[in-house]
Amino acid sequence: MTATVFLSILIPVYNWDIGPLLSRLHDQCLHLSQGEEVEIIVMDDGSSEKYSNASVAEQLPLVRYQELGLNRGRAEIRNRLLDQAKGEYVLFVDADMLPDHDQFIQTYVEQGRAGAEIICGGISYLQNKEVHPDYSFYLYKSKKTEAVPPSVRNTIPWRYLFTSNIMVRRDILRAVSFDPQFTGYGFEDIEWGVRLGALFTIVHIDNSCSHMGVMKKKQVFVKMRDSIANYSLLLSLHPAKIGHTGAAGLARLLSYFPDALLRAGDRLLSRLFNSLAWNRFLFYIFQCDKAVLLARELKNESKGGLS
Repeated sequence: MTATVFLSILIPVYNWDIGPLLSRLHDQCLHLSQGEEVEIIVMDDGSSEKYSNASVAEQLPLVRYQELGLNRGRAEIRNRLLDQAKGEYVLFVDADMLPDHDQFIQTYVEQGRAGAEIICGGISYLQNKEVHPDYSFYLYKSKKTEAVPPSVRNTIPWRYLFTSNIMVRRDILRAVSFDPQFTGYGFEDIEWGVRLGALFTIVHIDNSCSHMGVMKKKQVFVKMRDSIANYSLLLSLHPAKIGHTGAAGLARLLSYFPDALLRAGDRLLSRLFNSLAWNRFLFYIFQCDKAVLLARELKNESKGGLS
């Protein structure tokens, strides 16, 4: 008789070497104190850069590895992984994460055995030793908005729900899947968290992974701009929750300004962001420009196009 799988570890991959993560997770699974059955499923989402991920996965008996020919996006790839999961619980871990301690998997198993519904382990930069100044803004921003302790995350559980390190009971995932409308970059996890939090209990604990995939300052800015359409979609789906958080409240006020003025503001803020180096000030410029861009998106949606 085939043993029942307790935990399915699901890893979406896009242009990243997952060898270190797979090796660490696989070793922890083999040494679980209670001998629970675990599976690790890796799905490459049409990567353009090639690594030895397939050959690494072949050497690890608990791992199933697949490659998609086309990039499907962050929401759909997770839904596809879920379709193949057999575990009572599902643990999503991003490819560019590394567990911060040797009891990472054991801790999640214990939470599941205790009847948890949704457990968020958290993000850290404990193992990330990047010191190049090109990455300092990304690290500053992430430590301010994402890599925060459980005491902070539990104040607004859905706000700090990130799919980079989260365990969910599988029947919950079946009931509340990722919204495939989110095809570009960003906010699909926040939207999912809003719906989850309305029906189930989200608990944040100290079981972090270090985020290794840092970005340069210019990349962060480009990604922010790419995410605006998804931000607008998130706001339209959950106006009561999102309308007074982050840049959304300011964006609603700015949407009453002429578009020509908003375009000028965007140009000014972009120049300031790209020319200055004081991270604390850059963070406010970044947030203000996000609000300006979201305001333009809102005007675009209400008036049928920007000039």
